[in-house]
Amino acid sequence: MWETLIAKLKKAGLDTDAALRRFVGSEDLYGNFLNKFPEDDNFSRIAPALEKDDFETVLTAAHTLKGVSGNLGMTRLFNACSHTVALIRAGKCDEAKQSYSELKAAYDEVCGLLAGRE
Repeated sequence: MWETLIAKLKKAGLDTDAALRRFVGSEDLYGNFLNKFPEDDNFSRIAPALEKDDFETVLTAAHTLKGVSGNLGMTRLFNACSHTVALIRAGKCDEAKQSYSELKAAYDEVCGLLAGRE
């Protein structure tokens, strides 16, 4: 089962090899963090904050999600979060709002992969 999940994650562009190195090779520990990922509330905080032009909350949530996704090898999501964070820090808030669609697509892809496993 683990091999099937890793193959799916790799096919979707996740850097599972680097993530496993961060988890000192422990598949169980990496798996536990993958299981907990959908419970993280940072993604769910971004859209409401964008609607309110609360870019401080967006920055905090996207930056935190960037760190979590980076540690878990979620390259596409990491890059989308990094882009949003950079835009906000550069004062390009309208562009940050537009970047949400890519961030959501990357997040949904990862969560879909994780939900598909038994």
